[in-house]
Formats: sequence, C-alpha cells, structure tokens
Amino acid sequence: MDFSFCENFRLPSHDEIFSAAEKMCNLLEEEQGEKAPYRPSNSKGNPGGLIDFSSSEKPVLIIPDLHARPDFLKQVLDFKIKEKSVLELLESKEIFLVFLGDALHSEKITKESWLLCQKEFDGGVYDGKYMQQEMSMGLSLLMMLFELKTNFSENFHFLKGNHENIMNNYKDGDFPFRKYADEGRMVKKFISTYYGDDVLYMLSLYENSLPLVFLSSKCVISHAEPKRYFSKNEIIDARLDGDVVSGLIWTANNEAEENSVQSTLESLLGEKKEKVFWFGGHRPVSGKYALRQKGRFVQFHNPLLRNIVYLECGKEFDPETDIVNVTGGSYE
Repeated sequence: MDFSFCENFRLPSHDEIFSAAEKMCNLLEEEQGEKAPYRPSNSKGNPGGLIDFSSSEKPVLIIPDLHARPDFLKQVLDFKIKEKSVLELLESKEIFLVFLGDALHSEKITKESWLLCQKEFDGGVYDGKYMQQEMSMGLSLLMMLFELKTNFSENFHFLKGNHENIMNNYKDGDFPFRKYADEGRMVKKFISTYYGDDVLYMLSLYENSLPLVFLSSKCVISHAEPKRYFSKNEIIDARLDGDVVSGLIWTANNEAEENSVQSTLESLLGEKKEKVFWFGGHRPVSGKYALRQKGRFVQFHNPLLRNIVYLECGKEFDPETDIVNVTGGSYE
C-alpha cells in the first residue's frame, strides 16, 4: 500500500488522480465491490445509499469530518486499540472504519488564507500558490482515502457529506458551498485548470457513487442529522430523490423533525433499535460531544480536536469514555 501522501502532502499528478478516481468508480460499481450484499441496489439497479451490516457485531470506529487533514487520517491509522493499530485491525478485518465525509475544504486554514485564495481567483489566477497549498492537503487526503478503499473495501466506508460536491452543483440534494470565501467555486475551477475537465468529471462520478448511511447492529451513521423520518427503501433509493440526499447531509441544528432519529431507527432495525445510537458530524460542537433527539443522536465533530468514536463489542456506548482523542495514541 502506498501511503506516501501521509507524509508528503503533495499535489498528485494528473495520471495519479485520474487513475485512482477511475479505480474507485469501478470498485464501487463492480460485483465484488459495493454491489456486494451489504449494499442493496436501488430501484435502478445501481448501488444504493445504504451500507447494511445490521447483522454484524463487529466493532465500529467512526471518524468525523476530515476537511483536508491527511495528518489526522495518518493519526487514526496509527492509533492503537488494545495493542493493535487501526491499520492492523483493518488488515485483519476485525473492525469497520467509517468516515462521516467532507474530504475537501480546509477548516484549519485561516479565514485570511482563504481570502488570499479568493484574491488570486478574482485576479483570474485559478491555480495560484495559495490554492495549490490548500489543494495539496485536500487531494493528498483524497488519494489516501482511495488507497484505503481499494485495499479494505468491505471494512472501509466513506459516506457522502455536503462537501462531496466537486461540481459545486445546485441540484439532486447538493448545494454550492461557501464559508470564508467562494470555496466551492474556487475548488471546481482549480481542478479544471490544473488537471482538466476529465479529472473533474471522474471525481464527480466518484462522489455520486458514495453511500449516505452506514448501518450495523451497534449504530447508524450519516453525515448530518436526518431531517425527517426516512424509510429504509428511501435511503437505498436516496440518489433518486434530492430531498433524501439533502436531508441526510445538510440538516442544521434544530432543523430536524422531532423523533426523526427514533422513527428511522425503527424502520432500519425494528425491535433491535434499543440502545442503538445515531452518529453524525456536519455541525461542529464546542466541546467533546452534543446529544440531540432525546439523546439518541450524537454529534462529535470538533474541528479543534481529533476525536473519534469507538464502539466496542458487548459494550453499551458511553460518550464520556468511547469518544477518544487520537493524539492520545491508544485506547485500552
């Protein structure tokens, strides 16, 4: 496995990123990839929006929004759980590693740096020094994610977040993104200018093949809080209904319907829903975690911390002990 991007944080070449993205698209479509039984096909015969391991008791490790932090991912892989690193647990297929999405658009970079990117952009320079600095982090991370998915397809899952919108579209549940500057438009233009429209198109195909919900006997995971009740079939068919997509990746705090988590858990797990929690990112928390939906929905994305969730076999989730910081090095 090539994890050189963990250390180098460099812009991949055209051929590197095109080949890796193409491999991802093929993997997500083929019979031994995401068309496996754990990803039911939607009504059009394509891989659906749900990863279903509801019969599995395997431990689950949940990683919050990454936002162009390849060093965070490297810390996750090196993190030890009872004397084995996460990478070793992946290699032995002892764990599910699930990411909440949002690979691109740095949050660590300062507002001032994004404004320097904007100044380049407004001057007609779409692949200037500041954007190259930003994109070297984001695309290094993306290449690492591609490598992990290639090698550990069944145990490694990256869910679509609202930032998985390389085209900066306003359709099918996606909305253009801007925060400090016009980041969504700048990233699209950078990819088109620096690499070409073929890479832009291939990355968009990859994003459109991503699942939206991960389900196991221990948890349900999506990028954002479910905006309303969603049936299992709606989630599987999510890519055919923009309302479902947006309702799983864009929900703001206090925007979801009351009991949307509880009712959707019943649809997904039936009587097995008790003691199962739903985990999401998207909206940052100021401390270690926040509980919503009568304590059943857990938010733990704090951009200033490097917290992950570890759901252990035979143990009920406790946010005080099972949300851990990877900079600590290990979980006993």
